[in-house]
Amino acid sequence: MAAESNKLDIETEVKCPPHKFYEMIKYTFHHLPLVFSETSKSSEILEGDGTTEVLSCKEKVELIDDENMWIVLNILEGDLTDHYQSFKLKIHVIPQNEGYSVKWSVEYGKCSEGISDPHHYLDLFAMINDKVAAHIASKA
Repeated sequence: MAAESNKLDIETEVKCPPHKFYEMIKYTFHHLPLVFSETSKSSEILEGDGTTEVLSCKEKVELIDDENMWIVLNILEGDLTDHYQSFKLKIHVIPQNEGYSVKWSVEYGKCSEGISDPHHYLDLFAMINDKVAAHIASKA
C-alpha cells in the first residue's frame, strides 16, 4: 500500500543576493558544516555527541532548475527512511517585490501512523537560511 503523501513548508526572507544563495546551496551544500558548525560537524558524521540527533542519508538530486532557482532532492537511504517511506526536499529561491525569500518544502510518506510529522526540520531549514545568508554577507 502506498504511503499517504504529506507536505510541510517554511518560507523565510533572506538578505543576500539570491543567485549567491542558490549557488551556495547548489554547489557547496556538502560544505554546510563550515557555515553551520553548531549543528553539523562534518559532511560525513559517523557518531554523535549524545545530546543531538545524528542523521545520515543518501540523496539523489532530482531537479536543478537554474532559471527558476529550484533544487529537488529525494532521500533514498539512511535514518529518515526508518520513519518515512518517502522524503523529498524542495528548495526554491523566490524573488519578491523587494528582496527575496527561500522556501523549503518537505514531501513525505510515513512508515506508520505512530510516526510524527517532521516539523522540527522546518526550524532547521530556517536556521540554514539565516546562516547561509550571513556567511554570504560576511564574504562580500
